[in-house]
Amino acid sequence: MNSTMNRLGGVVVAIDDSDQGCAVVRYAAVEAERLGVALDIVHILPGRLPVAPMRMSLVPDAEFESYGARILSRAKEAALGAVATLEVRTHLRVGDRIQQLVAVAEHARLFVLGNPSPKTLDRLWTGGTVTAVAGRAACPVIVVPAEPDPGEAHRRVAIGWKSPGQASELFETGFQLAAAMRAELVVLHAWRLEGRYDDIIAHRAETQEWQREQTDLIEQELTPYRAAFPDVPVRVFVRHEEPAHALARVARGADRLLISRRPLHHAPGRGVGKVGRALLREAHCPIEVLPPGNGAGTTATPGVERCTELVP
Repeated sequence: MNSTMNRLGGVVVAIDDSDQGCAVVRYAAVEAERLGVALDIVHILPGRLPVAPMRMSLVPDAEFESYGARILSRAKEAALGAVATLEVRTHLRVGDRIQQLVAVAEHARLFVLGNPSPKTLDRLWTGGTVTAVAGRAACPVIVVPAEPDPGEAHRRVAIGWKSPGQASELFETGFQLAAAMRAELVVLHAWRLEGRYDDIIAHRAETQEWQREQTDLIEQELTPYRAAFPDVPVRVFVRHEEPAHALARVARGADRLLISRRPLHHAPGRGVGKVGRALLREAHCPIEVLPPGNGAGTTATPGVERCTELVP
């Protein structure tokens, strides 16, 4: 990788040749400006041909490289059109998409990907690429939907919550983002058991008491963050509902939804759980996937246990 990418640790955006690419680059440019870092635009040339019974190595020729260079040139123009003063660098790489993008993310502060439309089957970034990179990257990954909600900003950042001691990084990132955007912060905890077990517990009177207890637990964890960010309005919701449905609904009214993935040793090869995968497919706002052990750097909560996962 280019040594300048290692040194600056800026925002990296991966693009293909789709119409969505420039919109994703503009989004990444605004994020780079907000964070005060450079923007690195990456395009991956195919390194192999999927020819049965084995994949054949492919050495990109001049026509391949020329086409990739044009994609990067258009993307750089789009980035500078969004933020004229931004430092923008372009990188043309060759090889396996997922491996190359995960390697790039190792030195990034933030990685931005576009999510393909489910109606578009011939795009370079397939859903498998998006979930694989989001599940393995060493840095936070923002996945920008192909068809975001139209209109002006909602001024809302949404966070999912699973259990005590597992949300410190989500809260750190969420409060900092909400403060920068002058937005409210919505914290949602949703749960539902499988099959008949949920029917049994749902009819118990203890459910309402449990919801009150969970709200109190969330509020306890929020206390130091509220003190550190007094200007950020916060709302907390606890729902007995399928988590993916509840979070997707919240995402419709949010500018960004923050989720955290599990450590890879909990699920080798798949850091994003089933709820996270569903959200990446269906959400209509950008989703930021935080890796385990990623701290946003606030000093409001020294010694708080680091989170491991948000949703199963």
